[in-house]
Amino acid sequence: MYSTSARAALAFYEVSPHNLRMELRHLRYFAAVATELHFARAAERLNITPPTLSQQIKWLESHLGVTLFVRSTRKRVELTVAGKQFQKHALALIANFEQAERFVREAARGEVGEVRLGYVVSAATAGDVKTAIVAAQAAAPNVKVHIQRMETLPQIKALSSGGLDIGFMRRMYTLPAGLVSFELPAQRLRLFIHRDHPLAAQKRISPAAMAKYKFVAYELDAEVGFWRNITAVLAPAAIPEIAQRAPDAVSLLTLISANIGMSVLPESFKSIVPPEVVMRDITGPVKYTQNAVVYRANEASPAVRAVVKSIRSAMASA
Repeated sequence: MYSTSARAALAFYEVSPHNLRMELRHLRYFAAVATELHFARAAERLNITPPTLSQQIKWLESHLGVTLFVRSTRKRVELTVAGKQFQKHALALIANFEQAERFVREAARGEVGEVRLGYVVSAATAGDVKTAIVAAQAAAPNVKVHIQRMETLPQIKALSSGGLDIGFMRRMYTLPAGLVSFELPAQRLRLFIHRDHPLAAQKRISPAAMAKYKFVAYELDAEVGFWRNITAVLAPAAIPEIAQRAPDAVSLLTLISANIGMSVLPESFKSIVPPEVVMRDITGPVKYTQNAVVYRANEASPAVRAVVKSIRSAMASA
């Protein structure tokens, strides 16, 4: 948790040969006198009496076995050569201790740390991931959010095992124990199809017409969502013919661009489609798909809790 310099500062304070311990206050006393070069002014600055300050400086010199100051009769002092060298290190040690104190307080408030965020492509194309990062940076600029594209089921496993902190995934009807979620804005479903496909000439395509042609879909182990998209727009008894499966959304769009088949995808995918792919409306009631933010209910990390809070607030006002 501490920096190298802070650890060096901690190591500096070892038990003396006289079974006494140098404390941070001794460095502060020394630094005040070294800055003011006057015991009375330094004592006033420290809110202690000049005799007490003088006694503490004498103890410090005795502890170190060196003379740090040359005293004059007018209560003014001068740093010795050893004192000047000690001043550099003392000021650095004080600064590192103060930095360590600030760090631990900020960490407890969730203002520093690291958060691992997984996302499905549709959460990125909809701008939800970007919104989350911007909100997190505004709320806690010293928290670093690491993002990783990951499908829904792997995200759930990683959240449960502790390998992921926050997941932007397809909304699930049920979640494993210990995970909770809130929904992201719904996205309209559209048909993505090659521009030379027989159906592409139509601006609005019926589910009955779609059912006559082949689809491309996700691989079975990552099927959450895309099969749901296709079946959502077809007639209840229709069984879509899958020409080929793909491991991810980019591969799926590549298959569509090769005219292997069509697919029903969130409208936000229009921002990443290849030029050969066009988007068409589907007749009938408009269908939607939805993502959700998933995280651990009893999250121990203040930084993760702070980021979740900032995401929830940003999405509520979006």
